[in-house]
This record gives sequence, C-alpha cells and structure tokens, in this order.
Amino acid sequence: MSSVIAQPVSSTVPASHSVTYSCKFTNTWSSETHPVNYPNNAHWSPPVIAAHGNKYTMWKPGNRASKGVKIVAETGSTGTLKKKIGVAMEKNKAGDVITGKLQFNSDTQEQTLPDIALTPWFDMMSSITMVAPSPDWFTGFYNVNPVGPIDQNSITWYKSFDIVTYPWDAGTDEGDDYVSSNQKQKPRVPILQLTEDTVPEDGVLLNPEKMEVLPMARWSCTLKDSSSCVDYDKVIMERKANRDCTWAGAGENEKKREKRCQKKYRGRPVSDWCPKACEVCKA
Repeated sequence: MSSVIAQPVSSTVPASHSVTYSCKFTNTWSSETHPVNYPNNAHWSPPVIAAHGNKYTMWKPGNRASKGVKIVAETGSTGTLKKKIGVAMEKNKAGDVITGKLQFNSDTQEQTLPDIALTPWFDMMSSITMVAPSPDWFTGFYNVNPVGPIDQNSITWYKSFDIVTYPWDAGTDEGDDYVSSNQKQKPRVPILQLTEDTVPEDGVLLNPEKMEVLPMARWSCTLKDSSSCVDYDKVIMERKANRDCTWAGAGENEKKREKRCQKKYRGRPVSDWCPKACEVCKA
C-alpha cells in the first residue's frame, strides 16, 4: 500500500490561490510495531518536503533513485537532493523546499517542520527521510496534490490532511538488515515498497505477527490561517509580475502567462490565480 491522503478536510480557499501549510512529522516505528531486529539507535534523518509541479519527480515507485535520493536513503544527508531541487526551481519545475531536524526515536516522537508554500503551479508535495540505520531504506510520500472538489465548480485546498507512509527500498544497496555493511546494488534496481512479500527473509520490518508491514510515519499538514498567510506572488495592482511571480511558475511574458491560466482555470483572470493571498487566504 503506497502513501495516500487520509481523511482530508476541505477549506474555502480556491486552488487558484497560493497558500502556506504547517506540517508535522510523527514517528510510528518502534520495537512494538516493527520488532524484528529493531535497532537501539533508531532515528530519522532530517525530513525534506518539496513543493513542485508535474514536471518534477523527487522519487516514485518503479523509477531508479536519483543521486540525491540514493544519498538520503543510504546516509541521511540532504545536501545533494536539495541542490537538485534548486536546479528544478531555476527551471520553474519546483518551488518551496523545507527541511526538518534529525529525530531519534528514543526521545522524540514528532517534530513540526518549517512552513511550506504551495502555489497554483507548484501544487504538489513530495517528501523523504531515511530509515536509520538501514542499507538504503526510507519513508515519505510522492506527488501528493492536497486539493479536492467541493462541488462541480469549486476546487479548494485541503484545510488539513494526514498521510501515513511505509518503508521503501531505494534499490541502491544490497543490505538486508538495519546494520548491514555497505554493499552496492549492481545493477541498481527500481524503488520498491517493502511489504510482507518483499521484506528480507529474516522478516525485518514485519509486525509482531509477521503478517504485514505497518506504517512507519505520519505526516499531518494544516493550512495556515489568514493571520499568518503570506503573499508569495506579490502581484501589484497593475498586473505586472516581479521575480516572485516568476518563481511561482507564471513567467515574465504576460500573454503566455494568461494563456496558461486560461487553459488551467477556464478563462479566469490572472488576478484570480495570482492574488494578494493575504486578502483572500482563509481556512
């Protein structure tokens, strides 16, 4: 079972507006839920969440792991991944990116991450954090779009939503237990979810009954209220775009920008999708 949005709550904020979410990462991996060879120093690398459009993919089942994902899955280091996200930002394929803190299961069960901005063009989220220690296992979600229809004519951002996530194998290391020595996977294989059918033979990651692999983490995101809403687009009254609107994926050519808007939002004016968000952002 891959990561899915659980029990989303709708808001009144149109999906054509830019918004800010506060997300919390909660550990659900323990010696009680995943008892086989549970490590004494179990922890999570700093979680990363990126906002992006459909031209960027952080990771996806069936794809081979990028260098950035490989390094996160094997070592927990986020530098290469964030550098690649930065390249995607320069190409208007990705937007905001946030990073949390190292989290040890022995003393911390949750952390609230920095706020993340989503826009009409960067309306998807992907995340990753290393299952540590491990050969090349991680958890996270991919290509989540937190919007939904209220009726036939209205699509809005979710006011809140949860995503439970499972362990994944990056396909870059042949190790089969938490503390296995580094053994390069040759050739690399596609990213694979670790389930009761795909875990190593010793049953690591299985539940006490050894019947299934339970979720390892939960990501809970809440739309920020109007008092903390930030105008990420900063479109002035004369409808001239500055760098921030370009960052949001609009581009500097107004005719091209409006054409893209009309295609996605059925002819709504630019002022509707690139608004002064603080005036309209109400959860």
